[in-house]
Amino acid sequence: MRLPLTLALLAALPTAVFAEDAADDRSWSGSAEFGLAIASGNADSETVNGKFAFLREEEQWFYGVNAAGLRAKSEDQLSANRYEAGLKLGYDFTERMYLFGTLRHENDDFASFEYQTIASLGVGYRFVNAERTTLLGEIGPGARRVQPIDALLGTPPVPTPLDAETSSIVRGSLDFKHALTANTSLTNLLLAESGGGSTFLQNDLGVAVQMSERFALKAGYQVRHTTEVPVGIEKTDRLFTTNLVVGF
Repeated sequence: MRLPLTLALLAALPTAVFAEDAADDRSWSGSAEFGLAIASGNADSETVNGKFAFLREEEQWFYGVNAAGLRAKSEDQLSANRYEAGLKLGYDFTERMYLFGTLRHENDDFASFEYQTIASLGVGYRFVNAERTTLLGEIGPGARRVQPIDALLGTPPVPTPLDAETSSIVRGSLDFKHALTANTSLTNLLLAESGGGSTFLQNDLGVAVQMSERFALKAGYQVRHTTEVPVGIEKTDRLFTTNLVVGF
């Protein structure tokens, strides 16, 4: 049931995004990136990752959708399988301050949860909004619904399903972008979701080199950390990617 939930959300995104004719007074931007690594011989491995993001801006309203996926195999054994999709709605009160609402759903076969869904509201502020540099901060309350992985109970240990848990959280983020040169840019997005006795942190650092008006090469380094996890689950995951990026 986890993967169909994500696929259903992804299938709904194009309908929501393209419901109106783009040839009006609204501004569109978006990007998609894809990376693939295959090794064979003494060691066989396959890794594929991808993500896309759309942003539509009106005079005061803005709408965003995004999705990401990671799948890896080593010696025919699945070592990573994660899917994520998100929606965002915002309203600009001033050039710097805005209100927003977000929804994020994630499946992960190798985390402390089978899936989690996070909804939040809050206020955002554009600390820096220059031509070459931007820095946005967001904070607000929300709720997190988590389906934990099965617990190992008894002697001998037997996998035992656990009930889904809902908790209140505080969500915060910092989004930094800077043009290092005319064709090289640096980005860093920090996300924090804290509540229910656990804090989730994710930091995405990226450097992109523009090859043409639409195409770029990007190196990314992601760190994900969860403060409270079951025994046998690592608290921190790290991922390095090199992707082809298509902008539109």
